[in-house]
Amino acid sequence: MRRGNKWLTTITAACLALGCASGVAWAGDKPHGTLKQRIELGLSGVSPHADLQSNGTTRLYYPSFSLNGTAIAQCTVKGACEMVGSLQGISDLTDVVTADGSRRAYYIVMDPNSKRKEIYTAPMTADGLALGEGISLGINDGGAMAWGVPDAVVIPDGRVRIYWVEPDPQGRRASEVIVSATSTDTSGTSFVRDRGYRTTRGIVDFEVLNAKTGAWLAIAATTPEDPKNPQRLLLASSKDGLKWKINRKSLTPSSMSYLDPTGIRIGPRRYRIYYAKAPNALGERAYALEQAVLTIKKKHRK
Repeated sequence: MRRGNKWLTTITAACLALGCASGVAWAGDKPHGTLKQRIELGLSGVSPHADLQSNGTTRLYYPSFSLNGTAIAQCTVKGACEMVGSLQGISDLTDVVTADGSRRAYYIVMDPNSKRKEIYTAPMTADGLALGEGISLGINDGGAMAWGVPDAVVIPDGRVRIYWVEPDPQGRRASEVIVSATSTDTSGTSFVRDRGYRTTRGIVDFEVLNAKTGAWLAIAATTPEDPKNPQRLLLASSKDGLKWKINRKSLTPSSMSYLDPTGIRIGPRRYRIYYAKAPNALGERAYALEQAVLTIKKKHRK
């Protein structure tokens, strides 16, 4: 889903080795798929973000309480991970390669006094290990608890779109909505909120996997509720990235809660998905990161 000249050069090399094909079209249908080959990564955390590297490994970013910021791990295809860096004072990082080939990160900063969260952006070094000076996008939580987990994607015309979670405007319990804002140009530094809602009825943790014209694919989670109704991972599709159809059939079992999915394309109709999982319980829970392979069923391919 990341675009831009440098990204395309990197992804092309990786895809030659992995046998990637050109895009898959869903034409707005509800996509169906399977999530298999689950591997625990030995990492504790939530809200991961994955970037494919030129050698086929994955750069994984995730919030770390012990580091007071974002941990950066390098993970092999088989799920062996090692720490390679950290970014202090930020969480929920997502990044893109913009139309001019430069990398740009989007992330959450929390004011230590007011505890209010806000989305910032900053240029990112080519190696993905450091950020330049950050600026606020003017998108904040407004004091809401159920808010955040941004996902950024370069859309077909080269602009950047950010999706994030907000509370249900009608105040219904456990019924968050997904909203979005699109940049005014391809630099990805100034945004205007898109009208309406991308999803309703308690969809959270939205992650766009494919942003091809007329054929968008995303993975998301259901909202936290109670131990009898664990969080599940679901697929969604769209023609324009604004109006989405959700397939409510769960990709994950009911034995655990699954949340915060992110993913990279590894082949025709195949994505490696990273996510957090936790026991079905209320209150404090232990969150662990895991990976699996998502395969989209052929019948939804043009």
